[in-house]
Amino acid sequence: MNKLIRSYVWPCLLALSLALTFLLYAQDAQKSPSIVGTYKYVLEDQEGMSIWTKTHFIGVLSDKNRKSFQGTEPTESEKADAFMSANADGGTYKFVGPSRVTVHRLFSTNPNLVGKEFTFEYEFEGDLVKYWILQSDGTRGTMGTARRVEK
Repeated sequence: MNKLIRSYVWPCLLALSLALTFLLYAQDAQKSPSIVGTYKYVLEDQEGMSIWTKTHFIGVLSDKNRKSFQGTEPTESEKADAFMSANADGGTYKFVGPSRVTVHRLFSTNPNLVGKEFTFEYEFEGDLVKYWILQSDGTRGTMGTARRVEK
């Protein structure tokens, strides 16, 4: 009987649990409006864009009205100001609930964020998307907005 359980029952249970996990994940993704597309951020003090495929994302954000370098070669101070006034992230994402996504950064202008994750919720109103990065206690942070410019 033990041999039967090890050779037949456990593999079936494992396959069933993997299939159930996949189905639940697919169900959450199907309940969520697609985020695939190109977006332009609609923010007061910053500008940028993000592109979302079926599995990956990339985003660039910078302060509005950034100063140009005074000469052809930037000073150390100008380099620091330029670095502090813009960021870029890219990586993968997965649905973790209806309209809830967890992002995994594969690269970032901030090396301390590489490999880190964050989760956000989103809602569409036409081509406008509102989003909230979730805090460690699960509450929504400050709302951001972006406009889908291409699907």
